[in-house]
Amino acid sequence: MYVYIKSEPGLWTVGFYAPNGEWNPESDHDNPKDAAERVAWLNGH
Repeated sequence: MYVYIKSEPGLWTVGFYAPNGEWNPESDHDNPKDAAERVAWLNGH
């Protein structure tokens, strides 16, 4: 499942956590709305 995190001030990163807990980034966004839309698309919603 893809999620997004605030990775830096003004930067939200979309990605997923592997079963071993490793973070795997997929894309960066400058606002949480765009990150949330990307997460929804990647998760099939």
